[in-house]
Amino acid sequence: MTDSNLLSILSQHKWLVFQEQENPLKDQRDVALAYQDSFLRYLLQKNDLQKKDKAYGIFHFYPIFKPSVFLGAKDKLLKNLPKGVSYLKEAGYQVSVRPHGGLGVVEDAGILNFAIVTDNRSINLSIDQAFSFSIAVIQATLNHYGLAVEAYEIADSYCPGKYDVVINQKKVGGIAQRRYKDAVTTAAYIGVNGNQFARGQLMKQFYSLSQSDQRFPTIEPRSMSTLSEILGQDLSLSDYQKHFINYLSQKTAIDQGNYKDPELISIYQPLFEKAYQRSQKIQPLT
Repeated sequence: MTDSNLLSILSQHKWLVFQEQENPLKDQRDVALAYQDSFLRYLLQKNDLQKKDKAYGIFHFYPIFKPSVFLGAKDKLLKNLPKGVSYLKEAGYQVSVRPHGGLGVVEDAGILNFAIVTDNRSINLSIDQAFSFSIAVIQATLNHYGLAVEAYEIADSYCPGKYDVVINQKKVGGIAQRRYKDAVTTAAYIGVNGNQFARGQLMKQFYSLSQSDQRFPTIEPRSMSTLSEILGQDLSLSDYQKHFINYLSQKTAIDQGNYKDPELISIYQPLFEKAYQRSQKIQPLT
């Protein structure tokens, strides 16, 4: 599918937009990750109940304002993971384990995370097509800034992958995917601003202390950058998020998602407990 065909997916759906800034639970660890799992199930139920011509999709924007590191499941194989986690916590980061694929990523007030949740019963996206759709959306939102996106692996970045978000040969973000029945979540993080070199150094030291082997990247902090650094001007996370949502509103029908929807709450509560316990298992003993 071409980029134009992929972007037509936007107009083929009606979209619920959830912004974590509006979530009353946003300051708790693992909340955003639990909502990631929840929206997969919520979307299927929403589309089962609604009788409109267009199926719903979901955009979930979830910046993390308390410095955090989201580890991947593979990171649990590190030989001395407790020492690495202790280092991150001593450096002021809370540590969680995310359900998506990939490895550890740094989260702070300069990183915008967003996820696109789609229903394969309305449009059946292969794994690669779902990734390519996310890349096409990111590119469309960055046209305004004159930035051109490529997608290929930056092997010496943290959490390298086939669909790294690359601008001027520097990684500014990454994408992971999770599937549940007919629902697909493709989640991305974008470095909007902040000290990306320091983020890279943090993860380099984490893997060193955790005694990583050839299964894990050898991180070169200079392999990554941010939108602000590439533009040569400060771009705030809120401004980019507003521009992103404004782009969506011009291309398709969007409604604000309701975190207080009883149906969503009933799905979320047990999944939060699962996410919390998953992360709790890797916390160092005190």
